[in-house]
Amino acid sequence: MPAFRKPIRFVVPLMVLLLGLIGCSKNSETQDANPTQTLRVAIGASPQSLDPHLITGVPAMKIMAALFEPLLVLNTVTEQPEPGVATNWWVSDDGLHYRFELRKNAKWSDGTPVTAKDFVFTWRRILAPGIAAPYAQEYYAISGAEAYHKGKVRDFSTVGVKATAADMVEFTLKQPDPLFLKRMAQDSTVPVQESAVTYYTAFDDPVSEWTQPPHLVSNGPFILTQWELNKSIVAVKNPHYWDAENVTLEKIIFIPADSQATTERMFRSNQLDFDYGGTIPAEKIATYKQDAPDKLVIQPGYATYYYSINTRKPPFDNLNVRRALAFAVDRDMIVQRITKAGQKPAYTVSPIDDSYHPSSPLSFNPEKAREYLAKAGYPNGENFPPVTISYNTNENHRKVAIAIQQMWKDTLNIDVELVNQEWKVFLATRYSHDYEICRDAAASTYPDPADMLTVFATGHDMNTPNWSNSDYDALIARARVETNNEARLALLAQAEEILLEQMPVIPLYYYAYSYLISPEVRGMTFSRVERPDFKSIYIEPSKQRQ
Repeated sequence: MPAFRKPIRFVVPLMVLLLGLIGCSKNSETQDANPTQTLRVAIGASPQSLDPHLITGVPAMKIMAALFEPLLVLNTVTEQPEPGVATNWWVSDDGLHYRFELRKNAKWSDGTPVTAKDFVFTWRRILAPGIAAPYAQEYYAISGAEAYHKGKVRDFSTVGVKATAADMVEFTLKQPDPLFLKRMAQDSTVPVQESAVTYYTAFDDPVSEWTQPPHLVSNGPFILTQWELNKSIVAVKNPHYWDAENVTLEKIIFIPADSQATTERMFRSNQLDFDYGGTIPAEKIATYKQDAPDKLVIQPGYATYYYSINTRKPPFDNLNVRRALAFAVDRDMIVQRITKAGQKPAYTVSPIDDSYHPSSPLSFNPEKAREYLAKAGYPNGENFPPVTISYNTNENHRKVAIAIQQMWKDTLNIDVELVNQEWKVFLATRYSHDYEICRDAAASTYPDPADMLTVFATGHDMNTPNWSNSDYDALIARARVETNNEARLALLAQAEEILLEQMPVIPLYYYAYSYLISPEVRGMTFSRVERPDFKSIYIEPSKQRQ
């Protein structure tokens, strides 16, 4: 038996009762116990799916935060793991065994208990080859996970995920993973109920009705009751949630909208309580700062906006072409004249801080850009084929694309066509590498450069530029098992320096999110990660909208 360290135990204090706290309803119908406790929130684009093991977009992840709860959650201030479905956990001395004790009162939204067997089924599904979970490779440290995911082994009992008791799930790793606990707080690891999934289809079928209301069974503080495509997604309070007595909101109406201008108008006309899409129209920021500063929130994020270059398509397989494009971008102009919300020019993919600061060759240098293009065989852009930039519907994305289109024309004398796609179509385009250059971004779910860089390893499902470098792969692999944090970050910095030298992506700016929130909405904590804690949010009754 592995030697486990002293158990990590938490004593969670009772939340101070908020004004208007509503008792738990005895049924899961859509009728509100208190209709004033309804939050109307815009989340950006319409989610491509509500299957937690398939989602990749931030809008869907915001909804997941209401419907599901993983083993652990990250504290929004300390960014460290805290109890979710698991109340306690133990880590063996060798760092290869993790044991999680589930809450005795954890239940699904149908009232049945959440058990360790549910987590075994969940991981069988996440790692199944047929489901094609986009983040499955992040969990290859689990013993047997890689072989099972690649279809080399079909017996899931060979994978290091076991139910050792009804309320105890244990993971066995083949190698240390210093970020394993934080990975257990990702929305891509939330449990799903086996009977709810398999009633409609095979467990590893990615196309199913089980995520449609009223079929979806979840374990979070809210239950999905309505999903009207491109209009609204409604969730009501889950009376079976283990902490339901401390959940004040009775209903959340998620409103998907690609247009920043539309959601800003909705907020201004009192049709929204919270514009949580991540960006508001840049031209409105100064007005809110002056006239309604209590309604505007600007929050730096652990996220980077960049363009991905399809490195398998000529002429972008030529390094000098990629360098020419990267050096011809004036990032200062973009953040000062277009985004205007405190974004900072990005010269790395991972945000830099005192503990992580890889060197970058990037700058805005038109002369160097022209030199690189000439080295590639296209002096002054002669005979360079037309370039296509693909982006999803969003006013900010359009403005950035137009600016870069003009920069590349002015500096490199190349023609650029802009292709706007609806969010779901765009995600499919990006995932299938059916593009030349596309709008892209990395937003870490646990602020760490590893979460930003691992996706560029050879063969990763989220490797949008389809790039490969063996030296980079080796450094990422070493960083995965390095338990000394300083040494781990140094390895990641070396890997990022290779990425920046090879330029399969063009970093543009580090995110600063801009939100609009009514003063009536209380309890929202903003952090570098866009994962809301809907349990803590409530509507102040004395200031409730009329």
